[in-house]
Amino acid sequence: MEMIKLILLVAVAYAFVQPGWAADVSCTTVDSAISTCGQYLIGMLTAPTAECCSGMRSIHEAASSTQARRETCDCIRKTVAMYGDLSDQAARTLTGKCGIKTGIPISRDIDCSRIS
Repeated sequence: MEMIKLILLVAVAYAFVQPGWAADVSCTTVDSAISTCGQYLIGMLTAPTAECCSGMRSIHEAASSTQARRETCDCIRKTVAMYGDLSDQAARTLTGKCGIKTGIPISRDIDCSRIS
């Protein structure tokens, strides 16, 4: 009986660490990804870097549920709000320039509760 409990415990723990099961994105991850886009977001570059797009793509892909997308949106909103010299045009076009077809808009005034 103890062996069955141990096997079940290991199976449950394994399920929680598998990619895709609970791919929530932390605000630290969002901050890190957006920081690689900083020069583009403040207008110093005319196109986002490959590193920027890779980071943005990974956080958008990891936010696989509505709740995860809303939480990621809130992290994005808070992070870009710290950029006093943020170019709203650059923020609006970032995901498109990175080839992300659907995703969370990059904006300091997005209503994250409307993200589905």
